[in-house]
Amino acid sequence: MRKVLLLITVLFGMATAHAEEYYYLTIVETDGTKTSLTAVGLSLTFGSDELTVSNAYTDESKTIALSHLASMNFSNNDETSGIRSIQADATFSIDEADAVYTLQGQKLPASTPLQKGMYLIRKGTTTKKLQVR
Repeated sequence: MRKVLLLITVLFGMATAHAEEYYYLTIVETDGTKTSLTAVGLSLTFGSDELTVSNAYTDESKTIALSHLASMNFSNNDETSGIRSIQADATFSIDEADAVYTLQGQKLPASTPLQKGMYLIRKGTTTKKLQVR
C-alpha cells in the first residue's frame, strides 16, 4: 500500500505544472502593427470573424478581425513603442523646438547640427518624430 501511495504522490508531483506570470499580451496584426495590453484582468472573446480583447481593470480594449491577426504572445515587456502613427507636418519647425532628443532619450544641445537619423522634437506638450535624410 505504501508503494502505491508513493507512486501516486510521485506521479501527481510530476503532473503539476507551473505557469509563469506575464504582464502583457501583445497582438501582432498582418500589417506589422503591435498592440500590447496589460494581462492582469484580461478577457478574450472570439466572435464569428473577430477577436475582442479587453481589460476590466484598465479599460484597455482592442477588436481585430481574425483575418488580420498574425500572432499573439504573452511577455513581461510592453512591445509597443508608444508611437501610434506618423504624419507629415510641415508646420512644426525644428527652430521652434524646446528640446531635441535622440531615440535613446539623450537630450541634444540646442546648437547641435542634426546628422542623418531619427529624432524626437518637443515643443510645449507636443512631441513629434523627425527623420533627417
